[in-house]
Amino acid sequence: MDEGRIVAWHKRVGDAVAAGDLLFEVETDKATMEVESPTAGTLRRILYPADATAPVATVIALITDTPDELVPTDDSFGAGLPKPSLRDEDPPASGRAPVARGPSEVQPLPSSTDGERVRSSPAARKRAQELGVDIGSIPASGPGGRVTLEDVDAAAAASKSSPAAPSKEKREPLSRMRRAIGERMTKSVREQPQFSISRDVDMTVANEKRKAAGASYTDAIVAAAAKTLREHPRLRARLDGGELVTSDAANIGLAIALEDGLLVAVVRDADRKSLEDLAAERERLEGHARAGKLAEHELTGSVLTVSNLGTIGIDRFTAIVNPPEAAILAVGRVADRVVARDGAPAVRPIATLTLSVDHRVADGATAARYLSALADRLERGDL
Repeated sequence: MDEGRIVAWHKRVGDAVAAGDLLFEVETDKATMEVESPTAGTLRRILYPADATAPVATVIALITDTPDELVPTDDSFGAGLPKPSLRDEDPPASGRAPVARGPSEVQPLPSSTDGERVRSSPAARKRAQELGVDIGSIPASGPGGRVTLEDVDAAAAASKSSPAAPSKEKREPLSRMRRAIGERMTKSVREQPQFSISRDVDMTVANEKRKAAGASYTDAIVAAAAKTLREHPRLRARLDGGELVTSDAANIGLAIALEDGLLVAVVRDADRKSLEDLAAERERLEGHARAGKLAEHELTGSVLTVSNLGTIGIDRFTAIVNPPEAAILAVGRVADRVVARDGAPAVRPIATLTLSVDHRVADGATAARYLSALADRLERGDL
């Protein structure tokens, strides 16, 4: 994450705040997070108002211990800070952050006079993207020249009633999430030499165990993957500055598909959880992910990701390692197949697991031992 957009402030200038109070919401590349106040005091100045974009590590507000404590003036604070951007695609510019001019409100950002910036609400931008309307061409009726949701709907209705032009192609900007996914996967392929190995697994016993626990196949595979990591520390490792760093926690990343991309939510200490607990945790994380409300600790710290496309009918696939992890497990669907058992044909529920590994961290034999142990655990039902 390089920058975030302030979605809303939950406190006003002059309000008393306690440590842990909800202070503001920030939109990152993949989620909208609620940020709590790190301290108690009085909110004296908001430097980045709602809808402004701030680079990471930028001071965005001032909180003092007492309501009458002196705060830095414009000349002594904020010099050199980037100006807030009103568009996601605007790069941070050099300059000084805007500061509050009154006791209860912040100085509004000046509207652009060169036509390059479009002031609009997040809802309006999202609606324009959904409807394929160029938000820069929409007449604004909101305060300060802001494009509102109603303006977007009116423009879309007007375009439908006008004579249809020959349709050739649709062009739209990438969302923050799609840009983040593209950058992350490009980095993975460019910097992590990867190889993949596959193994078919008889899921008969695992199926019985997960049904008894009211869990899904994904929960069963997460449980087995996490417990197998106990004896295979190399798959819990990552490269950091030329050093191999091995985590003592079996935190499993869970790839969750969203409307405009995917993100990886983290099941912490998955090796210590029962199938029932894993099912409840997965459902909670999926709900938070689709609502865009995952917290920071729910998005970081995984050592291996499980990506299950079997739920939508895929037999097998190869996934790209999610940096800085060293491995990702791709899960195909569980389907009845005819296999040999004791010299005779038998029908069994079989799933294909494909493990992709960063070759800098582990070799083929290390990966093969982990995948074989994982398959054996599933076939024994040791979940």
